[in-house]
Amino acid sequence: MDKVTAEEYQQNPGRYELVSGHEEGAPTCPYGNIQQWVGYDKKTKKFIRFTKSVFKQLIAQKENEKR
Repeated sequence: MDKVTAEEYQQNPGRYELVSGHEEGAPTCPYGNIQQWVGYDKKTKKFIRFTKSVFKQLIAQKENEKR
C-alpha cells in the first residue's frame, strides 16, 4: 500500500480522502482487524496510507464535520 506524505497531500488535497475502514475492499490492519479509517486515492482508485501528520489533520477535519 502506498504512503502519502504531507508534501504530496498538500500538492493535491482533493485527490485523497479518508474513508471508513468498513468500505468494501478496505485493507485490514496487519493483525487482521478492521481499521476505523483508511486513506483513499481517488485518481488511482486505491487505498493508501497517510503519514501521521496528514492522518491527524484529516481526523481533526472529520471531528469538526460532526459538530
